[in-house]
Amino acid sequence: MEKGMAWNTSPRVRHLLRRVNRNAGRFCFKDLQVDLRAHRVWRAGQEVELTPREYALLETLVRNRNMALTRSQLLADAWGYDYIGESRTVDVHINRVRRKLGLQHEIQTVFKVGYRLNTRGTL
Repeated sequence: MEKGMAWNTSPRVRHLLRRVNRNAGRFCFKDLQVDLRAHRVWRAGQEVELTPREYALLETLVRNRNMALTRSQLLADAWGYDYIGESRTVDVHINRVRRKLGLQHEIQTVFKVGYRLNTRGTL
């Protein structure tokens, strides 16, 4: 990119770019808000306390929303590659996140695969 190109960008485009960058760290869905930078979660305007593991799992689902993720992928992303344990740990934590955030229908079990955060409506 040339040095002077930013000056030729229209004010409307610059405004849109600022807005996109400002909202890049925030996920909003229904009455749920997740601040990905501050690691804070609100539901219906009330802050919800999640354990670090629950938050890491939610963040992984949010960043990969509408995609089916295997238990292995969730373990690798939320627990780290060095995690040694049962994949059923994911199931327990998924159930806790569903209950705490009221996402029983949105965090879907994908048969023989894993889980998906569906933000496109129920299938």
